[in-house]
Amino acid sequence: MKNIREPDGNTLLDNSMILMGGAIGDGNEHDASHLPTLLAGRGGGTIKTGRYINHDEPTDLASIHVALMQRMGVPIERLGTAGSTYEGLI
Repeated sequence: MKNIREPDGNTLLDNSMILMGGAIGDGNEHDASHLPTLLAGRGGGTIKTGRYINHDEPTDLASIHVALMQRMGVPIERLGTAGSTYEGLI
């Protein structure tokens, strides 16, 4: 993906948002703390890259989905249990 050029001059990876991870951080407790999540791509320059973010408090995975959809131009404010968007991507 990083070797494929798009018409805008960016790479396919630069213009992509790839989310991978699980919905349970602690299998014994079935909670959302310390979710193992990987986000690749720059979303057309809308995502700050090259970081490791460690959250001590549970993070609703749906808030990350909302943030990604907003970066794609989807007019959405909430999804499922997420009442807000995840601001850590900026």
